[in-house]
Amino acid sequence: MPNVLVISFEEFSFSSRQLYEHLLPKLLSRAAIHESTIVQDALNYILSGWPNVILIADPVIAEDTDKHRRLLEAVADHTRHGCTTVLMGLFAVAIESETLDARFKEYFDLRWRVAESTTHQVRLMATDESMIRTASLFPVFHANAVFLGRVPAAQTVYAGSSGATMTAYAAYARVGLGKLGYIGDTNFGEEPERLILAMCHLDRPEDSL
Repeated sequence: MPNVLVISFEEFSFSSRQLYEHLLPKLLSRAAIHESTIVQDALNYILSGWPNVILIADPVIAEDTDKHRRLLEAVADHTRHGCTTVLMGLFAVAIESETLDARFKEYFDLRWRVAESTTHQVRLMATDESMIRTASLFPVFHANAVFLGRVPAAQTVYAGSSGATMTAYAAYARVGLGKLGYIGDTNFGEEPERLILAMCHLDRPEDSL
């Protein structure tokens, strides 16, 4: 059973806030879950090598302080050594664009940049099934989200468009031996819920029923 570390610092508990109606019960039935609400606890779990998956539910980890930088460095290193890390929940909506752009480059060596916060119809792209299974994912839906630019097509899970430019509602990339996922959704509905499970390889056929 995979070990999932949920990092949620911003004065609320991921488990009690219920951003996604069905996500927590599904995670609890498919993985061992630990939620960290303070930096040192999260750091201890990561340095012990415990998590296979890290869900980052808010942007506090990206703050420019020594303790938060140490934690983000630990997350990035653990990701490069085979962990799957997913930025979800309140992360996209609450982080400054310039901060997110800098953290993508500095810690994960990715060119991803915030493009716009808007509503688009988004479409599921052709993806490598060894990276993410798409059977449970919605093919098309309307999304309010923080969209990314400069995401290669091979790293784009869902795409919207702004004129002639394609933007990414969700992106997923190899980082060393691991993977980094980004979900820009700001509505916390069933579509991103299924996507989180798929990025974690915790999706099941019954999710699409």
